[in-house]
Amino acid sequence: MNRPSPAQIERARQLLAHESAGGNDCAAAAGHVFDKLHAHLDPLVGSAGVQALLVRSAQLTRSEFAFLEVTVVDSSASLRECLLKQEPTVAAATAAALLGAFFTLITGYIGERLTTQALRAAWPTIEEIAPMESTHE
Repeated sequence: MNRPSPAQIERARQLLAHESAGGNDCAAAAGHVFDKLHAHLDPLVGSAGVQALLVRSAQLTRSEFAFLEVTVVDSSASLRECLLKQEPTVAAATAAALLGAFFTLITGYIGERLTTQALRAAWPTIEEIAPMESTHE
């Protein structure tokens, strides 16, 4: 897998900011983002598929954030718990990298169009969720 593009990291930051609603609880925001992704991607790749993509995202992100325990980060609750143990800036960077990796994986699996549709369904009030087809590196 290629590293997530800046556009994918920005997409992750945007969703995290939206879910934190101006607050500083990145751990809770990351859990909310994952829960929404799970709900909207489950019909496309199955519950086990979404969970496997999160675990794989943690594996890929672990080289940058060594504290990520791949066997522990397999649900929104365990993701929150893992991020709560970190300083807020580290938790925010980790969550953005983890979700960026997740977006890279899911886009490679189901394509940009379906990924964008799932994101728009999960966050219908965010107008800026646009396809990233022109931003691939």
